[in-house]
Amino acid sequence: MRERVNGTAIALMLAVGAIAGCGGSTTPSASEGTDTVEVAEVNDGAIDVTVSILPQKYFVEKIGGENVNVNVMVPPGASPATYEPKPQQLKDLSDAEAYVSIGIHFEKPWMPRIESANPQMLVIDSAEGIEKLPLEDHHHHEAEGGHDHGHDHGGDTLDPHIWLSPRLAKQQAQNIYEGLVKVDPENQETYRQNLEQFWAEIDQIDAQIRANLEGVSNRQFMVFHPSWGYFAADYNLEQEAIEVGGQEPSASELATLIAEAKAENIQVIFAQPEFNTESAQTIAQEIGGEVILVTPLAPNWSENLLEVSEKFAGALN
Repeated sequence: MRERVNGTAIALMLAVGAIAGCGGSTTPSASEGTDTVEVAEVNDGAIDVTVSILPQKYFVEKIGGENVNVNVMVPPGASPATYEPKPQQLKDLSDAEAYVSIGIHFEKPWMPRIESANPQMLVIDSAEGIEKLPLEDHHHHEAEGGHDHGHDHGGDTLDPHIWLSPRLAKQQAQNIYEGLVKVDPENQETYRQNLEQFWAEIDQIDAQIRANLEGVSNRQFMVFHPSWGYFAADYNLEQEAIEVGGQEPSASELATLIAEAKAENIQVIFAQPEFNTESAQTIAQEIGGEVILVTPLAPNWSENLLEVSEKFAGALN
């Protein structure tokens, strides 16, 4: 059971911290990149939770409500595939009571340092019990030098984008609920009620997405980064990826993708604003199509999935 500090004590500690900050002792250096750190609004007496990406913040706040303050490692506009936590972020973990992991790219090499920054911090694996799919390959059978570059995933062989499946998001929510109860058992009933409300929201989102995608004439779509495999699996779609593991397609691979897009009558290439879209633009130009940006990392998870489903529906009809 976690010990709570009363509001007066917290106010005094904040005041002391503010005074100390005037002397510059708590100001991080420029190299620590404080302008990129997502900082939660402080709520007296709440659990301090750190997550890796913005959609996880949405999940934790849905379940934790007023009882959580959530900080995010990967800031808006940054890519989890290449992100490196700032020194100040690792330092701030000393105040966290829980870290919610998802198995996203940067976490694998950084988890030992994240855990050692605060050995008392509970690490909640939101992916526990979820069977991950292999990262989808683009079909580059004529790769240069006789090698299929599509099989190099930069060390990641499993797809981490589980939050883009409403079905799997319900399991993530369950895992987060169980973790919050371990940290703060006094509020278990509140967390349980919030979990059930969030599940109901997810079911509603799922029904709306199915309605949006019902009757689309083409079930195959082309994306730059293979983020939407679980979403595609949920809604009987087929994802064709241009890039895997951070690698741009070679000239021959690009030609193959252009031929495939023409053969499948693909008119839209979906790209992610966190990545370079040059290859997507090249394919779109060659097929007389367009590039539409969709992000898997939007802060409002429900709103974003609905918007993405509408874009897919428009492009696949």
